[in-house]
Amino acid sequence: MLKTGKAKYDIFRTYYWHNAELVGNYKMPQLEATQAIPFNVISFNERSGIAHPEEHWVDFFIDDPLFEPFWNHPEKSFSNLKKFAGIIATDYSMYPELLPAQRIWNCTRNRVLAYYLQQNGFNVIPVASWCLEEDFEWCFDGLPTNSSIAITTNGCKSSTYAKNIFFKGVEELIAQKNPSTLVVCGREVPELNEMANVMYYPSFSQRWKERVKNG
Repeated sequence: MLKTGKAKYDIFRTYYWHNAELVGNYKMPQLEATQAIPFNVISFNERSGIAHPEEHWVDFFIDDPLFEPFWNHPEKSFSNLKKFAGIIATDYSMYPELLPAQRIWNCTRNRVLAYYLQQNGFNVIPVASWCLEEDFEWCFDGLPTNSSIAITTNGCKSSTYAKNIFFKGVEELIAQKNPSTLVVCGREVPELNEMANVMYYPSFSQRWKERVKNG
């Protein structure tokens, strides 16, 4: 029953987090843990025309505009995504240039869609992201403990600041959530291997460059 007793406009998408346990100061949906390990990962924008989708996972470590429509109408992609082995959850961007509320909103969208996918029977690996130390107070809320959790190294070496905040965030993620496997999209970062059980897979840009190289 809605607290107001009135139907909400569909634009608010409140049904995405219906019956979720809401945690933290910003009430993010609590996600279920998974021990899944992805394989043959492709990105959301590559999924059309895959001959054997059951042999692939799908991720969202791509530019936000390439999957922004998924927020408004995820169900339109469900029949296609159901053919794949699993999904690595969305990764709406968090940049220092954004207002705090924008970063919180993008993090919330990541949790909400991961929860909605789990509730619709998808095999989902949650994603963790951050960009400032102050984000650590909330950016891991809703992530499960002792679970596979995905991150990306995209951009982590673009500056000294980016590298430092990346490692601080990984350390905080491990301290707060103790991921059973840290699933890393992107280039290998040797320092990570000292922190956690890590598995890597190539990012969209890496795969694209390899395809161009090989013709």
